Amino acid sequence: MCADTSEEEIHEAHARYIIDTVRSADDLLIVEQSGRAAAVIISLEEYRRFAAWRKERAERRAWVLERDPHRQMTAEQWQAQFGALDRIAERFNDVTEEELQAELDEALAATRTASCRRRS
Repeated sequence: MCADTSEEEIHEAHARYIIDTVRSADDLLIVEQSGRAAAVIISLEEYRRFAAWRKERAERRAWVLERDPHRQMTAEQWQAQFGALDRIAERFNDVTEEELQAELDEALAATRTASCRRRS
């Protein structure tokens, strides 16, 4: 789904669903139409996480384009360029901001030390 898609709320649905098992709030439900997947029903919390991710991604894209307005990227180019970064970022979901800041401070100090040595 693109970051610039609109959202619609459906207040009433005229369809019957039969769910034969008790589902947890984090389970998703795939809705099929004529045997093909047509939609997915997710929990409100999962949707909020997705919406926050989508908003962050749109803000990141705007930030990049603001700094380099001559470099207009299509949605497909943007997806390809930042898809790998998103996959890498997922591996660090369990790292706290404090741990990350400590690592950054250590790396910055090491870089400054190396730079000072080269100047001497």
